[in-house]
Amino acid sequence: MSADAASNVIALYQTYAADFDRSRSRVLMEKHWLDRFLVYLPPKASILDIGCGAGEPIARYCTENGHEVTGIDASPALISLCR
Repeated sequence: MSADAASNVIALYQTYAADFDRSRSRVLMEKHWLDRFLVYLPPKASILDIGCGAGEPIARYCTENGHEVTGIDASPALISLCR
């Protein structure tokens, strides 16, 4: 992907952050895969969530299961929603 294309994607997430967050279901359709992943972590593990968006529902699930999550995302608007 070219730098211009990547910038365009980030700009879209910036512009439509609230819409993207609203349209992202809070239903954890990834639960099966997350449970398979989390079972291998020690208690209170630190998790880096790359492309975390607003942190819902994946980061929330990880924190509710006792882990510390650090999220990074290229969209400051989505990070703001996450906070």
